[in-house]
Amino acid sequence: MKNKNSIVLELKALEIRLTADTTPLFSNLSLSLKQGEILGIIGASGSGKSSLINAIMQALSDDFTLSGEIQIAQGARLALAAQSRNALNPTTKIGQQLSQFIPKNSWLTRKNKDKVREALAHAQLPFSVAELYPYQLSGGMAKRVLSALAFIQQPDILIADEPSCGINDEYSEPLFGHYQHLAHTDGKTVIIVSHDLSHVINIADHILVLDSSRDDVVPSSEYTTPTHIINGDSNAYSQALWHALPKNWN
Repeated sequence: MKNKNSIVLELKALEIRLTADTTPLFSNLSLSLKQGEILGIIGASGSGKSSLINAIMQALSDDFTLSGEIQIAQGARLALAAQSRNALNPTTKIGQQLSQFIPKNSWLTRKNKDKVREALAHAQLPFSVAELYPYQLSGGMAKRVLSALAFIQQPDILIADEPSCGINDEYSEPLFGHYQHLAHTDGKTVIIVSHDLSHVINIADHILVLDSSRDDVVPSSEYTTPTHIINGDSNAYSQALWHALPKNWN
């Protein structure tokens, strides 16, 4: 992935629906992302955020029907920072889980320990976490470990599903700072899913807002930019999310 102007991920007229439901989660969704760009996906619970990233990861369950196209650049490697700590192996220490993504994955080598140390540090965790089992982690620590597992893979496309949920601001701000560094400095393509616009408005290049707020209409989506939202040039739902942030209360 050497050309920073190349399109890494493209969605064309995408529609996802529950197989047993006639109303789609969203429809006619089209967007493209280049190398080094950050996409924030915003929406309430049930708006289709996780279904969309599962579709991109080719992990959408049989309960859903997918139409349209998902095109990923040839050779691009993907990694997911999952939302649930259940993605961690409960019987294996964190250091060993991280080291499995290193080509020479012996946890005992110093070089590999240095890579594990670095991944944990970027996730705002001390190296001592490497010797812990998942059950010994707090909820916030487990969430940060899930980011570290994605970081150590060094993917071309990194998708983070609610990476700051349950994490204090003192940790979430530098964590998001590293996601931004991965994209804007290292040239990775980053997708961050969140229910909170404030988590992505300052770092994203594009924002996809999924609106399922009304039961009487087909859910809609808006593919926009932080600047358009801040300047009032986005749709009513996106504007409502922006004005709902405490810093914008009058």
